[in-house]
Amino acid sequence: MGQLFLKIYIILILNMIILKNVQSEIFIVAKVNEEIITNLDIDFEKRYLVSLNPNLKKLDKKRITEYAKDSLINERIKKIEIQKRFEIIPNETLISKVIGDIYSSIGISSLNEFESYLLQNDIDIERVKEKISIEIAWNNLIINIFGNQIEINQNAMYKELEKIEKKKVDNLLLSEIVFTINDKKELKSKYEEIKKSINEIGFEETARIYSLSKSKKSGGNLGWIYKNQLSKEIKNEINSLNVGDFTKPIVASGGFLILKLEDMKSENIEIDREAQLERMIEFEKERQFTRFSTLFYKRIFNNAVINEK
Repeated sequence: MGQLFLKIYIILILNMIILKNVQSEIFIVAKVNEEIITNLDIDFEKRYLVSLNPNLKKLDKKRITEYAKDSLINERIKKIEIQKRFEIIPNETLISKVIGDIYSSIGISSLNEFESYLLQNDIDIERVKEKISIEIAWNNLIINIFGNQIEINQNAMYKELEKIEKKKVDNLLLSEIVFTINDKKELKSKYEEIKKSINEIGFEETARIYSLSKSKKSGGNLGWIYKNQLSKEIKNEINSLNVGDFTKPIVASGGFLILKLEDMKSENIEIDREAQLERMIEFEKERQFTRFSTLFYKRIFNNAVINEK
């Protein structure tokens, strides 16, 4: 009986020690409405972000921590808003496609190799899928709310294409960062913060962190775009750039836009008007989608109760 009591006593003491250590190691970093973000969440997010964006290792630990916290606040705000309207049900087909795009972008050739890579960095693939599911659900939410407000003037687009004959045209390879601010006074400091990040880790990785556009998944890459497809204001900004340069913030619907001229070529071509019309329609849909998503997120962000420790 004495030995049994001693064993029970030792187990109780050990449990108390473990509980005390756990309590001392876990603490709340931020609270979004009723959802908490702990230091363990931040640690996971840092590993996740750095694994998918290795250039982040060039930043100091404090800035990586801030990026991770901002990323989680963004995710929590979206998740809360989505769950007000519908349950987040994983779409395995879309998740597989997004995961494939992710591991391809970091030079990994198969899902098995990607899962091994995640394990080496102490990242659970199921949590990655959960994060992707939230982004997919957010896109569906924006489409459900604003889909009928997206307007495409195909006649006007086709008239623009008809002006182009077989001649030399400028074809631009562009990347973007779309961002928003809560107050106009923040624009200068936000732009300086983004510029600093571009200088440290490059435009592509900065787009993955700061941009609110869907193109962030591909480092802001917009692909090749004929100059005549751009608005007059954007063309004026692009005209002053050399390859490798980026614009100052351009006022856009719902926020601000920074464009980088990745490459440029002049081509003597005969325009395939139908193919180009499809590209212009897709570009315009994406532009309007980004506008609605940015405006809606800004509104719910401003209404959210966010307490940071």
